[in-house]
Amino acid sequence: MWLPKNERDLLTYYYQELKQTGVKGQFFLSDLTKCLRKPNVSKTKIQIANFTLDKRNLIALMPSQGDAVTLSLTLTGYDLGRKYSSWWSRTGLLFAEYKDHWFWLIVSFLGGVVGALIVNWLSKT
Repeated sequence: MWLPKNERDLLTYYYQELKQTGVKGQFFLSDLTKCLRKPNVSKTKIQIANFTLDKRNLIALMPSQGDAVTLSLTLTGYDLGRKYSSWWSRTGLLFAEYKDHWFWLIVSFLGGVVGALIVNWLSKT
């Protein structure tokens, strides 16, 4: 499963933090804004990403306490977070999701060559 960037980064961060301590942890929204790669990520986007991860059954959200978010990783969330934390596994997920991209790349290249030959042939006549 290939997730959007915010969800992917959050799940990777949760995995890296929770693999040391266990399956349940508490995170502050101010710390989560720093873990994402974009400089100006709002807390609303993080809450939306958390809600979406919860709906996909990758994390289990506990009731929030102000700025703190308490959650635990599900088994599929733990496995997907492990795959996202490794570069080699992450590229394998990307290629598994978009497995037909090489086929369309070759077809479009051949189509461009054929189109150029047709235009060259038509310009000579």
